[in-house]
Amino acid sequence: MIRKSVVVVFITVISLSSLFAQQGLFPPLKGYKAVNEYPVYTPDDLWNYIDGAADAYLSLGFVDLNITEYVKGKKNIKAEIYRFGDDIMAFGMYSLERSPGYNFIPVGVQGFNEEGLVYFYKDRYYVKIMTQSQSKRVNEAMNDLAKMISDRIEGKNEFPALLKLFPVEGLLKNQETFILESVLGHEFLRGAFRASYEIDNDRFDIYFFNCKSTEEASDMAAKLAGDAFTGNEDTFKYVFEDGFNGVLHMAQQREKMVIISGLDSNSTPLAERYISAMLRP
Repeated sequence: MIRKSVVVVFITVISLSSLFAQQGLFPPLKGYKAVNEYPVYTPDDLWNYIDGAADAYLSLGFVDLNITEYVKGKKNIKAEIYRFGDDIMAFGMYSLERSPGYNFIPVGVQGFNEEGLVYFYKDRYYVKIMTQSQSKRVNEAMNDLAKMISDRIEGKNEFPALLKLFPVEGLLKNQETFILESVLGHEFLRGAFRASYEIDNDRFDIYFFNCKSTEEASDMAAKLAGDAFTGNEDTFKYVFEDGFNGVLHMAQQREKMVIISGLDSNSTPLAERYISAMLRP
């Protein structure tokens, strides 16, 4: 009984330490009163706060959400800090909610400031700051708050390293994302970075998988390619027709796999060039 009690106390202390650490990310904001009247949301009750949008967050490993409001007279700023399992998942969620035409600002790894909101991500945190006010001063206060929160977040302050593998030529900026489940509509395809490209009149997407093992990558490749897959070569490349996506160009090299969608079979040389660039030793 004593041993069980010690374990329970230890887990409770760890949980409370984590909670206080999250709340410590909210700094004081000059001229505003900080009000924290929200519960800490977890995967069990996130639906109560963002309803149907919760599914996307949960699919990317959402851990918890802490909220604080900053009040100054009739002016109100709300800050939401979403924590994920790692920086890749936080990037994945942030990238799903950004648009390439947004006004990007240098806060965290990347952020953007649109009317009434400032969003950014850093390490495993995705931060949303919002207001109903159209005041320029309130917008400046939101930007100040974002920078202060970012400074309090320790950890990685750069995009996931695997994004550097995508070739620069033709890359459509600020459209990269991470997809954890059902890549290209297939349940067995999991964990891919995606980037979009435009070369001359060709518009296509590249999906990059960095699997835990060669066996995992081979299994996904075999399920996707069907009879076309042999798995006997160090790097297996092929073109095939997929019922969901039309023509796909694909290659697997040990634990890595690349899929290109949007190019027809006549564009195989272009696909081969990009595949080779991403799978070079």
